[in-house]
Amino acid sequence: MEADRDDLLLRRFRLCRADIIATLGESALPPSPHSLRLLGDLQLAIMATEAAIRDKSNAGFCKEYRERVAA
Repeated sequence: MEADRDDLLLRRFRLCRADIIATLGESALPPSPHSLRLLGDLQLAIMATEAAIRDKSNAGFCKEYRERVAA
């Protein structure tokens, strides 16, 4: 069940990024530097979350993480 939830989250993140690109492309005006900075920050957060989801599904990573926490 958790793997299904993780797959769903990863698909939603891909759609979120696609929506961002589509929205930027629809505007006749170029994005402001502030908007680009905010979008970059959002992209980094999405990528970090995706990586955390993938790491969680990696049994080797989870084992190593638990061993480090226990040490």
